[in-house]
Amino acid sequence: MFTSAVNAETGLARELSTARARLESQERQIQELNHRVANSLQLAADMLTFEQLRSRDPFASAALEASRARLVAVGELHRYLYDHAERPSVDLKPFLTGLCRAVSETTGLTCVADVETVVVTGDMAQQLAIAINEFAINAAKHAYDGRPGGRLEVKARREGAELVLTVADAGKGLDAGLGTGSGLGMSIVAAIVRDLRGTMSVVSVAGAAFTIRAPLPAPPPARSFQPWNLD
Repeated sequence: MFTSAVNAETGLARELSTARARLESQERQIQELNHRVANSLQLAADMLTFEQLRSRDPFASAALEASRARLVAVGELHRYLYDHAERPSVDLKPFLTGLCRAVSETTGLTCVADVETVVVTGDMAQQLAIAINEFAINAAKHAYDGRPGGRLEVKARREGAELVLTVADAGKGLDAGLGTGSGLGMSIVAAIVRDLRGTMSVVSVAGAAFTIRAPLPAPPPARSFQPWNLD
């Protein structure tokens, strides 16, 4: 009987060791995949730069530059999100502050974060980051016509059971209809807002301000360790 118990314990230890080795192998594969994705995005951006230098058409050159800038921004966002991928919950204050630094580096904008401490799910944080990235790309291209140094302000706060996120620039404002559904960037943002079961509003006064309201996940029920009353 003692021998059987020892054999069972040895078998369990062997299975745990095998499972741990498989997990480590999968983690290495995921890391390698992420590095390859980042490298592929950078390679594609370099190829677009090469094509831009060869182009003699100013409109084609502008389109190539816009595509290159988007790939670079998406590549940096990919790296940033990968660093936070394993977190089940994220405090938006440090998360969006760090994201603003990345946005500044990739777009040339001066991105400023004014964010309260709000804890959201990791998935929600990633979706908000993608939306902010798209707002930044559009602001750099349209609000400031590609000129570096434009200001972008990111604000986030909690209002009751909702998260309120505002991304505002101080550019030339929106033309009629711009920013309400046209363009790839706004299509991506609209899909994110739908996925978050939220709403988005746009105000164009001394620039443009996009505000997303989305319900926050309900907090887990409080655990009580009070003794049961059996009477």
